[in-house]
Amino acid sequence: MRYDSDLRGDARLKHHADNAPNSYLAVEAWGYDGQAKRFNATVLDNFGGARRFGSQGWVQDQLAWVSASEVQPAQRFVYTRLDERRYRVDWQVSRADGGFVVGDTLTFERR
Repeated sequence: MRYDSDLRGDARLKHHADNAPNSYLAVEAWGYDGQAKRFNATVLDNFGGARRFGSQGWVQDQLAWVSASEVQPAQRFVYTRLDERRYRVDWQVSRADGGFVVGDTLTFERR
């Protein structure tokens, strides 16, 4: 993961590149909608995906991005601070019963 500031500080760009043998690549654009008082994100990936997400921001040690209604099945990316240098990202996907199951978990350390 690599994060860059853009739009004179009004947006954050996230670059995600999995290590082999995984092949997922994505670019995410995060921004804040002051009128709606929420964060918005668009995720573009190498599988042709273009998904929209929203978030209320950090709540204690978690940041949850929830997919827009047109994203089916529904998905969430949940960022959890583990300590000052590490965080975990859980990608969750909805099940038929409406609950969510973890599809992938990655842990990162700041360098």
